Amino acid sequence: MEASRLALSNIIQWIIRGLQANREELSTLLSAADPVAVCLQETLIKASRTINFSNYLYLDIPAEEVNGTVHGGVALLVKSAIPHSRISLNTGLQQ
Repeated sequence: MEASRLALSNIIQWIIRGLQANREELSTLLSAADPVAVCLQETLIKASRTINFSNYLYLDIPAEEVNGTVHGGVALLVKSAIPHSRISLNTGLQQ
């Protein structure tokens, strides 16, 4: 992707409150906005689930299950063509 295109690219942030419940809307958004990255909170996706979106790499910290209820979960969708790397942070926050 050329530098001038990157300067005008979209990064989207969404407190999605359930990725599976809003997957169709997210897919429509990816097609319409063509963002380079999407930051998602409250995905409610457990570690045992595999998530795929065409042309995007899915990186996540799974939701936690407490007393049978799933809480939290964060994810980052990065366009496959964008160079990137994952870094570790030393924090108590969900990363």
